[in-house]
Amino acid sequence: MKHLTKSAFLAVCIAGAALAGCQDPNDTIVNKGFDVALFAKNMRAGLDGKTMGWSFAISQDGKIVKLDAGGRARSMISDTLAYTPVTRQATGSCSKTISTFALLGALEKKYPSKLAPEDVYIADLLPSNWKIPEANRKISVSHMLEHKAGLTYFGDSYAALRKTMETPTTGYSHKQDRFYDNVNFLMCRVLIPCVVNGKETYKDMSDEDADEAVSQFHRTYVRENIFKVAGLPDWQKINIGPWNENGTITPKTVDRKMTLYYNYSEPSLMGIMVYTSYLEAGAGGWYINSPEMTQVLLTAEKGKYVSPGMLKRMKENLMGYDGIVDGKHGKYYWKNGKWDDDQKRGIFTIIMHFPNNVQIAWHTNSVRTNIDDPFGLAATAYDNAWR
Repeated sequence: MKHLTKSAFLAVCIAGAALAGCQDPNDTIVNKGFDVALFAKNMRAGLDGKTMGWSFAISQDGKIVKLDAGGRARSMISDTLAYTPVTRQATGSCSKTISTFALLGALEKKYPSKLAPEDVYIADLLPSNWKIPEANRKISVSHMLEHKAGLTYFGDSYAALRKTMETPTTGYSHKQDRFYDNVNFLMCRVLIPCVVNGKETYKDMSDEDADEAVSQFHRTYVRENIFKVAGLPDWQKINIGPWNENGTITPKTVDRKMTLYYNYSEPSLMGIMVYTSYLEAGAGGWYINSPEMTQVLLTAEKGKYVSPGMLKRMKENLMGYDGIVDGKHGKYYWKNGKWDDDQKRGIFTIIMHFPNNVQIAWHTNSVRTNIDDPFGLAATAYDNAWR
């Protein structure tokens, strides 16, 4: 950034007599407005030394422009590893944003004429042998993605999700408060295959066979239509749960270069890893790094997953997003993800879209940290990055 500032400074000096007697650029602010280097500096100040390991990636106008990382991916006496910008970890519920891109993108392809997700009912997308009660037949895709469907969680499996849809809703309305429940996005693992392949494709399968079929298809679809479209390296290997260039990581094929999850407030606790399965996809679990997540966000802004109008609906109606910050420079749309065990060892992630085509994803491998305000960190860092 220093080199770029000096170049801009010299250009101004050469071009105009009005600035005759230019001072050193380190003493004079030449450029006004948003300063992405200052945004990155503010993020580092908010993260460094306050959690176990961390990284962030900032994109502006369709490309990643700033990366940073610090701390440790692993912290043991005989096994210490730095956390770098390319360290991968679980993204938690930020995976829900990816699921929303995938489902709404599939629906826009199926219904290309001005799709309104509030007019598409999830009961109409599911196999006809699901005994869905009348009370659930007007629950829309948008109700589900906004956490306003009133669905009941019974488990992650295909059979459990069918039971969810066969159990009368507790009430659905766009006017009611959100009732956040992973079941709304676990449904994406069944809905996406049904939308793309036809809802009767899985009708005559056993629950076990249908579970395997929809799960495999869902994973392949997201890889090809989200990660490949974003241009991510190794897109065909990206997984729910830990993976590396050799494929899925399991307790039997441990990779000692992968991050572990910690409770930064309890440094004596050993780190852990969670070996989630693609059967748990839809609500969480995509295992990627912060630049890869930011690349997904900037690809969405380019209109490559859903139409610009649909992305606007997603943000404003909180479909795949958690909230809106009324910042100093407009509205900032955000989603967070977190997971922890009974000893509060886990992960925390944030994604955020800003109005001047700036996006950020930041990750940490500790859910208990000394970060002053993890939910507000990126918004504050951005607000304070304007000259």
